[in-house]
Amino acid sequence: MAKRLALIAVFAFFFGLQGCTCCAYFNHAWNMEEAYGEAVVLREARLDSIPGDSILGSGAEKGLYDRVIEKGSRIVERFPKNERQVSKAVFMMAESFRHKNEWRKAVEKYDELERYFPKYDSMPKAEYERAFCLYKNGDYALARFSAERILEDGEKHEYYLPALELMSVLQEKEGLPSDAIASLEAVLATNFGTPWTRAKARMRLADLHYEQKNYEKAREHYLNKEIFILSVPERYKAQSTAAECLFMTGEENKLAAANEYKALADSAVFKDSKNLSLVRQGEILLNIDNEKGVGILRDVAHIRLKSEIASRAFFGIGDFRQRKRDYPNAILLYDSSYQSRPASSWGMESYSRKVALSKLLALKDTVTARQKVEKPFFPQEFQIAELFLFKLSETDSALALLAKMDSTIEDSVLKARVTYTRAFIYDEFKQDTSKAYPLYRKLIENFPQTGYAKQAQANMGLQVNIKTIDDLARDSFLKAEEAWLNAQKIPVENIKEVEEAYQKAIALYDSVITEFRETQTALQAMYVKAYILAEEIGNPDSAQVIWGKLAREHYRTPWGKAAHERLGGKLSVSPDEMVRLRNRVEQVEISTKQQSERFWQEMEEKQNAPPPPPNVADDEILQNDYNTLYDFK
Repeated sequence: MAKRLALIAVFAFFFGLQGCTCCAYFNHAWNMEEAYGEAVVLREARLDSIPGDSILGSGAEKGLYDRVIEKGSRIVERFPKNERQVSKAVFMMAESFRHKNEWRKAVEKYDELERYFPKYDSMPKAEYERAFCLYKNGDYALARFSAERILEDGEKHEYYLPALELMSVLQEKEGLPSDAIASLEAVLATNFGTPWTRAKARMRLADLHYEQKNYEKAREHYLNKEIFILSVPERYKAQSTAAECLFMTGEENKLAAANEYKALADSAVFKDSKNLSLVRQGEILLNIDNEKGVGILRDVAHIRLKSEIASRAFFGIGDFRQRKRDYPNAILLYDSSYQSRPASSWGMESYSRKVALSKLLALKDTVTARQKVEKPFFPQEFQIAELFLFKLSETDSALALLAKMDSTIEDSVLKARVTYTRAFIYDEFKQDTSKAYPLYRKLIENFPQTGYAKQAQANMGLQVNIKTIDDLARDSFLKAEEAWLNAQKIPVENIKEVEEAYQKAIALYDSVITEFRETQTALQAMYVKAYILAEEIGNPDSAQVIWGKLAREHYRTPWGKAAHERLGGKLSVSPDEMVRLRNRVEQVEISTKQQSERFWQEMEEKQNAPPPPPNVADDEILQNDYNTLYDFK
């Protein structure tokens, strides 16, 4: 009996706890930690299978983070005085928001944790993760501020090394590559950090040096032994980029770079990238005019004909044949590249070059035929130069052809165009101002009133003080316009003064018309002169003559069209408007006829229809109550 009573007491105790807040608190806390633990397991499994994956995985993982946030919110709301569990709830909520890529909400929770629980055990992690979330949210200035707070604590801070790496990323984002390099060098100067994190930092440092064209420094870091702990694809990237650094350091090192790619192709570790290594080896050999590269690229292309590697290989051989001026064979090779993989970048570039080369050969035949009959051939020659430059990436061929044209052309306008094009290619494509600037100066000296000379000054960074014919015409027009405005301001009572002012304005407009007759400003001056004669001086006949000349001889210009409207009056319409008006009238007539036929048809149907049956109303039944009887009294 005693045992039964004790068991009943225990059950009564636990049943009584069901309604108390203590059970609710333990329920929320336990569910929150369980959900967070399960989410961590799913996350680690996903990252193990796809390293570096930053995209939230299955719906199950997201649902677990949502559950952590829900339970954490309940704990904060219902048990605010339990500092230990509330701080843990806020931290787990912040981590859940971070794993869900909701960066702004995560930052808010990390801020809340630091504000109310600054001595929380995981505060160093929270400080770093807040800086990281600010970076991911695009708040680079705030992220740098948060990272600097960590770096102020020095190496004693648990997240000092990741904060240095994050600082280098932020400096790179803000256009400070030198500062980013300094931060990463500080990372590698320390003696702590896992081998993997140090290898990643060294890889980023090598990439930064490569982007800054510090090829020797970049190669030194790419070949550092710390990097060899990384995955095989990252190691291949490091060693292949180290070979590219060797390729970029001078002609004497290009053969050595090709040999390094051969070593990569022969390595069993990088067997999955063997074809890529062989293709690059062949490209480098062809770059130094070594015919062995042709055989290497052909062998790679025939391993898998319908692949992007084959397309790249055929393109490399085609580019080599093109540089050797063997255009027919180059066209065939570009076609093979396109057929191997049309959608690839190599296939699309090959198709573009194939078309350009075909057009180039046709233009050359045209030039040869025109030279035999001693006709000018400038347009065709200039098109060939454009093909060399923009479609075939042969800058030197374009420059050679333009230099030849510059020495044979006599037309000043065409000569100015050729000179400017040569200077622009040296300036923008070759980055050689020592050859570009003398051509710009020659252009300014020999063709001072052209737009090319004006643009040459701008390209050289000089103050643009050259005035073209159009600029001079515009200045003269503005003087005439100023004289016209001054004439309008003179009181009407001073008739003689008014007449003299208008005569001066018309004389200035006449000077624009005669001195700059080939410009659009001269046409505008003619139109304004006619307007003054018609509207303000009272000489409409002379105005009609000027407008008529504009409408006949310059009908395609805005001023010719405006003059045509003036001659036609307000009710005049153009031929196109007349055609549209006639079409609308025809449509209205057809629509009216259809409506009339439909109306008379409906009327006829109504007349022939039988009369409707009479409406028969039921006998009214009077109710024997007061509401249905009249009260005569």
